[in-house]
Amino acid sequence: MTWAGRVVTSARDYWRARLPLPCWRCGRPVVASPESGWHVGHVVDRAMGGAHGIENQWPEHKHCNLSAGGRAGAAKTNARRPTVAARLDRERDRGIRGW
Repeated sequence: MTWAGRVVTSARDYWRARLPLPCWRCGRPVVASPESGWHVGHVVDRAMGGAHGIENQWPEHKHCNLSAGGRAGAAKTNARRPTVAARLDRERDRGIRGW
């Protein structure tokens, strides 16, 4: 299931009825007004195995969600990448980069 379309709309409708609630990232209240700009965020990021269900969602400020977005996924991806020293050693062994 993707996090788009009807899934997002139903999640926002569910949480809008329960606002104001504290933003789970910063703790300040999230209010349902057109100017406030709020998102429904995943408590456990999808990249770290979190689900789409209501039990893994909570309202948060737009700024809080966007500023945190992608950090967990990037950390997971970067952990699989070789270090610069390992990459340079491998390139040297292959005769790349003028070694």
